[in-house]
Amino acid sequence: MKNLLLIVLTLAGLYSCSKPVGFVINGQIKGKDNGAIQLMKFSNGKWIAEDSAKIEKGKFALKGKADLPELRIVAMGPQMMVAQFFAENGTLTLKADADSLGSSEVQGSKSNDEFSILKKELKSIAKETQGLQQKYNDARTRGNEDEMKKAQIDYEAMMGNQKVYSKNFVREHPKSTVSALIVLMQLAQDMSSHDIDTLVAFLDPTIQNSIYIGELKKLSEKMRVSTVGGLAADFTLNTPEGKPLSLSSFRGKIVLLDFWASWCGPCRRENPNVVKAYQRFKDKGFDILSVSLDKEKDAWVKAIADDHLTWNHVSDLKFWDNAAAVKYGVQSIPFAVLIDKEGKIIAKNLRGEELEKKLAELLP
Repeated sequence: MKNLLLIVLTLAGLYSCSKPVGFVINGQIKGKDNGAIQLMKFSNGKWIAEDSAKIEKGKFALKGKADLPELRIVAMGPQMMVAQFFAENGTLTLKADADSLGSSEVQGSKSNDEFSILKKELKSIAKETQGLQQKYNDARTRGNEDEMKKAQIDYEAMMGNQKVYSKNFVREHPKSTVSALIVLMQLAQDMSSHDIDTLVAFLDPTIQNSIYIGELKKLSEKMRVSTVGGLAADFTLNTPEGKPLSLSSFRGKIVLLDFWASWCGPCRRENPNVVKAYQRFKDKGFDILSVSLDKEKDAWVKAIADDHLTWNHVSDLKFWDNAAAVKYGVQSIPFAVLIDKEGKIIAKNLRGEELEKKLAELLP
């Protein structure tokens, strides 16, 4: 992502009437008298420092520029985030407590006020989903499949609620770059390239130069690779044993191309459903190629064994830079593509019983 510098003056003749050409965030951290603090922005695939300052008697000031409102992070060191906020040219204020940085508040702009409302609701949903995840894990430890299934259903319902809230937010805030970010991070993965294009067109012309709109357009182009009805793009990655394996070698079978990782909770919860489908249809011409977004080989191999994933696995251990994931425009996992015997994509992101139902149609 690139932060383009755009200085817009009203040229009214008086500097006091000029539009701010940057932003200042004045902060105070209770319980932190001194130290160093940074303003971070996302650029070219990573977070970089836009400004830095010293904390003196708990106070600091950071400066930056944003042509359109953009996400920023205030941090003390690489592991300690103080606040996540939407920067908008003007003056912002940050209040934080060193003992509870997660409750930090940033005020002073319309975009950030919108972002704060969104974060509060999503945080509440996330708390409930974490509780359901713990219930699932506890039931799995006890081997209670009924409780596992109930927790999974409740979890999926809660995730559905999150998407509904996010969609409503976008619908109600078409002029906000916060909406563009939410589409990119929360909604785009389950959309077709056509749907992304339609939603981008729905957002107001005043934010079309947003970096998030730019990323959505790039994603839409990438997702054309995994469009239902299109030919699945081939790739070759190594198995855990170091042997190259290509997607095209599965021609003649119905194949589930499954993107996952050992560290992905939703992926691990979905694995029992995939195992069930594999056991039912593997002798009828169904196979699976799982692509891991892991970074550590030991964690990847252990998860394969722990979850009883007895099919083909590949990875380049490059995390989100996994070559196949980049090629298929993967933004979140689990992500799955169902491919027919001729190599054409016939469905995407089938979960649980939906996968079995589709396979039953294809392989009676």
